[in-house]
Amino acid sequence: MLLLVKQVSSGSPVCKNQSRCQYAKLTTSEVTIEPFRDEINRVIGIYVADGGARQLNLSGRERTALLHALANTTHPSAWRNVATTVEWSLRCQAHPNFIRWTICNGNRPRVVFARGLGISLIVFGILADLLITLSHVSRAWRVLPLLLYILGISTLIAAWKGMCVVLHGLHHRHLRPWELFQDADDESVETKVNASMDSFDTYNSYETEPWIAKYEHRNIIRKIFDRQTWVEEPALRQIQDTIFLQAILGGIVGGAILTAIFVAVPKGNLI
Repeated sequence: MLLLVKQVSSGSPVCKNQSRCQYAKLTTSEVTIEPFRDEINRVIGIYVADGGARQLNLSGRERTALLHALANTTHPSAWRNVATTVEWSLRCQAHPNFIRWTICNGNRPRVVFARGLGISLIVFGILADLLITLSHVSRAWRVLPLLLYILGISTLIAAWKGMCVVLHGLHHRHLRPWELFQDADDESVETKVNASMDSFDTYNSYETEPWIAKYEHRNIIRKIFDRQTWVEEPALRQIQDTIFLQAILGGIVGGAILTAIFVAVPKGNLI
């Protein structure tokens, strides 16, 4: 077993048993054996250096201090000052962004379409209430557009979260672009995903994938009504159910407020 002892100051004993060990006079410049130096250099090139394939979100001061520490030692304590920053980025940025991405059950054209549909329903409800208010009919008729308000506001709130209420009602989601153009016997995507999970692999980009150009040339109508699949993860369905209930509640509250405003307005007797 090889025991590597690094003495910082001269005149320090190599071991405590002075009957078997002699005093060694070693300085930091004389110690050239550093374990895992090649691995540390690879980590610096991928995660720390400017322009790295997976560059960590570190401040300039943190990066400079880390590079200075790693230039003098390969001990894990050199990473101590940036460990908190990296953990905060994972917990408060990367993980929440991933959850928001997984919540979306429709692609962007479908979500934009849902937003437009929600706004249209709200506008139609307001126009209907305006016509009823300006007419000779009783105020009770002004409650009818409440259904349009509830549907419109609920759809708009869900779309703001990236969800389509129609797809959620079916517990479906759109297939991702790379899933649309992946053949059953094509293992290239799975191979690249497995490679991207390697800590020392530099593959972490998809801009050159062939499915990007194919999906961009896809018709907008086909994108809105793309192929669907069942949402298999129970935890994800539970989160989507919660968002759906919140959207319905928001639609009821918002619709009740708009309806109360129109009911309180006197009749116009113009139509």
